[in-house]
Amino acid sequence: MDHSKKLGTDPIFRLLLRYSIPAVIGMIVQVLYTLVDAIFIGHFVGENGLAAVTLVFPISVFSTGFGLLVGVGSCSCIALLLGQRRLEEAEKTLGNALVMLLWLGVCTAVAILPLGYLYIMHSDTSADIQAMAWTFLFITILFSVLPGVTFGLNNIIRVQGNPHIAMWTLLIGAILNTLLNPLFVGLFRWGVAGSAWATVLSQAVAAVWVLFFFNSRRSLLKLRRSCFRLQWSICKPILLIGLAPFLTQIAASIQGMILMGQLAFYGNESALAVWGVIYRSALVVFMVVLGIYQGSQPIIGYNYGARQFDRVRQVLNQAIGVATVWCMAVLVLVLLFPMQLVALFTPLTPTLQQISPSAVRWSLGMMGLMGFQVISSHYFQAVGKPKLSIFLSLTRQVIFLIPAIIFLPRLLIHYGQPGIMGVWMSFALADFTSFLLTFYFYCREIQALRSGHVDVSLLNNEPILSESECLPPPC
Repeated sequence: MDHSKKLGTDPIFRLLLRYSIPAVIGMIVQVLYTLVDAIFIGHFVGENGLAAVTLVFPISVFSTGFGLLVGVGSCSCIALLLGQRRLEEAEKTLGNALVMLLWLGVCTAVAILPLGYLYIMHSDTSADIQAMAWTFLFITILFSVLPGVTFGLNNIIRVQGNPHIAMWTLLIGAILNTLLNPLFVGLFRWGVAGSAWATVLSQAVAAVWVLFFFNSRRSLLKLRRSCFRLQWSICKPILLIGLAPFLTQIAASIQGMILMGQLAFYGNESALAVWGVIYRSALVVFMVVLGIYQGSQPIIGYNYGARQFDRVRQVLNQAIGVATVWCMAVLVLVLLFPMQLVALFTPLTPTLQQISPSAVRWSLGMMGLMGFQVISSHYFQAVGKPKLSIFLSLTRQVIFLIPAIIFLPRLLIHYGQPGIMGVWMSFALADFTSFLLTFYFYCREIQALRSGHVDVSLLNNEPILSESECLPPPC
């Protein structure tokens, strides 16, 4: 029975819930890593520990970019080969993907460790924070090959028709990390090193799980030694398809490092700790919205290809509506209880009590627009326009935000205001301007859908790239 036909006939809201709820659960599971680390470090190590892991977080994002480069590309190539029943070539692509992930993981560690050390030592932070930041970075980057293998190959598990196995890959790592953090950080008092080792061990178990699956009877594709010889004809399309999400991730890392520098320069260690709370709170909201988009993606794609543009428009608007309700609900809680939000992650010191309300409210004040901006920008990916989708996704985190966090603090200082306020206000400014730009393209697309003047051939001209494993999202 062809269940895909229901995408063009069943009630849209019911379809949206059916597809979005599992995706949202998967997104929340992925974000548990960073949430658990931050909560236990904040409460057992303190404000400085939270500031330390926040300082090096953009570099950790950089290391996952290479996993995306191979993971997304190989996933797309293998999906195509499986559709053509070219199993032998699919297995060669799987073997080449694993070898590339291993090599890039080693190269990443070799390249990032010295650069990360220089980045930490030249930050405007105390020696205590620098020492903890280097400890956390050294341990996690030394084993950066593990998350690359896990998230890169987990996409392929899903593509060959095993979504539940792929979900368990994420669950096993997240649950183990949640169990090991209180043991290493709380009981053994290993500090940030304990949290780093909890993360590494959790990722190691997940990586072993993935590799074991590809050697089991349940896997259609097998990891064969004969497929481990790298072939440029196989590697080239993988790298080309994975290049777009890779560059997006690298841009997010650069933006994050600039932001850390501005926070440390205009603020202090407390500003870094508060940003760690703000970022992780926004991350939860973002991942739920991304899950809603992933639920809408197959419905949009099917009806777009079937030229049922009224249903496409309804799916888009209903997904935006659900995401906006979620974002507005969280926004109300954030605006009313900013101090309580920070207290979830670390005990409130007098400095945190002073800076937290304005920092949280300014940084997250435009969160209500996130649902529209994320769903609308990613919509263009679902209909075969990945270049526009990537451009709109980058507007908020790079194109608008980087200039704002550089120049707005200087402008406020010129008028006698503290520069750190300019950093917090930059997020609201970037959110609003990116919303306006996305709204323009949204209106243009809605008009095209209503008139029926849509070029469906775009679906065959450009690859539709998946961002389901894009962890973590932009800072």
